[in-house]
Amino acid sequence: MGAEKGNRYAEKHNLEEWEKIFNEIYDNAAKGKYNSLQDAWISNGVRQSTATWLCDKYEVLASIKKDIASAIIREINDRGLTGDYNPAMCIWRNKQLGEKDTQYQEQNIVVKEFDLDKTLKGFIGD
Repeated sequence: MGAEKGNRYAEKHNLEEWEKIFNEIYDNAAKGKYNSLQDAWISNGVRQSTATWLCDKYEVLASIKKDIASAIIREINDRGLTGDYNPAMCIWRNKQLGEKDTQYQEQNIVVKEFDLDKTLKGFIGD
């Protein structure tokens, strides 16, 4: 007889333990230990596919993952501004982490209403 459906026998850690692991990764990211999310996962023995699956499954872990990425972006920005890192590499890396260049354009559109019957009478006649 097989295991019951929905069992958790194959799970290495429960949610509480994963949350602790993710928070430790965040703390290290805030200290400037990683240059990418992949670096953060691999340095802590977490496979990228596992992290993705966990973040899809648990909202709290997805939120911590965003915080980890933000901490990495901040560190890369700081190092780019101080000259420790090449600025072009910093821009590229930040885009890999989800940063976007946003530009806004304002458009003014004027709509004129017209009477179709009057317009057609001018072409067709009475």
